Amino acid sequence: MSLDLRTGRSVWLNQDNPSHHPPLTRDISTNVVVIGAGISGALVAHALTDLGVETLLVDRRDVGAGSTAASTAILSYEPDCHLYDLIESFGVEAGVRIFQSGVEALLLLEELTKTLDDDCNFGKTSSMYFASCRADAKPLRAEYHARKRHHFDTEYIEETEVGRLFSFAAPCALLNPHTANVDPVRLTRSLVRCAQKKGLQVFANTSIKKYDREGNQSILTSDRNHTLRARHVVFATGYESQQFLMQSTVRLTSTYALATEPLIDFTGWYERMTIWESARPYLYLRVTADNRLVAGGEDEDFVDEQKRDALLAQKKHTLERRLKQMFPAIAIRVATAWTGTFAESEDTLPYIGMHKKYPGAYFALGYGGNGITFSAIASRIISDLILKKENTDAALFGFTR
Repeated sequence: MSLDLRTGRSVWLNQDNPSHHPPLTRDISTNVVVIGAGISGALVAHALTDLGVETLLVDRRDVGAGSTAASTAILSYEPDCHLYDLIESFGVEAGVRIFQSGVEALLLLEELTKTLDDDCNFGKTSSMYFASCRADAKPLRAEYHARKRHHFDTEYIEETEVGRLFSFAAPCALLNPHTANVDPVRLTRSLVRCAQKKGLQVFANTSIKKYDREGNQSILTSDRNHTLRARHVVFATGYESQQFLMQSTVRLTSTYALATEPLIDFTGWYERMTIWESARPYLYLRVTADNRLVAGGEDEDFVDEQKRDALLAQKKHTLERRLKQMFPAIAIRVATAWTGTFAESEDTLPYIGMHKKYPGAYFALGYGGNGITFSAIASRIISDLILKKENTDAALFGFTR
């Protein structure tokens, strides 16, 4: 499965310092090959290299040039489902642990950016999750009580308080003080640069066309017929992993986003919080380090690139109109817009770990709206699995859950 993962120019590429890596031109043997140099592959490769594991990273594009560049890069511990739904589906212990693993992933990302050669515009913020209609108020109240019961820091506000803080109305909302934002392309490329200093090998513009397993080695064949031999392989290729897995529980989604020109006035937007809503598909908003408003949403089931891209102008107009309705006092001037293709699992959670059809291989598939947070979780789990360390979270996000 090979196609353009995005169209349009995202705000991260407008500010991008290009990264260039050579293609694979020889046969190599190594301990671990990570396929996919987006944020998932970069986090896994960095974690392994940091632990002293000989690792090679390969991608058919350049580093951070696929779906990562289309991300709005909102970092939240909240997956695209409620805590009470997770508890109902997986039980109290597992449901709460899934939420808690997201909290720990945010802390990991915060500490990690402090060790890199670039702060990647990582910034802590708060978030507001509001009820899109009155029918959604009851589920939000139930979610608030579930989070408080299990000691997640959350505040519930009623319609009057929403109206006092924001220039739009909502029946109620949850405020979460533990959210963050980042530049996903800068983060990906900084992770790779720092890992290279510790021995990571990186090859771009190289497609892997064949995967074989012989004994305790995986053999990967490139589009130029060079081979990579490794004890372990990590697929961090997002929805493109479907060419191997063909999961019926995963669907492809086209999402749309825009970024404004830098803003001076944020009247009606309390503390420039990250904002998202209960409707599905949902609108999500954040502010960049240079004061641009980034909005995303208007998701559609993915059919093909042409149909996805043909909707970009219409979706941009819809997002812009929604922003002007929500924030009439803010001078909205759109600078750029883009669309990307992502995958969503049926339960909104990632798939991390081994698959029975691919012995010797691991998958780091951060499906859903929390891809970067899930990728941080994957970097811990996969590192432990490769080093044969116990990781009790592996079962929560594995293929057999």
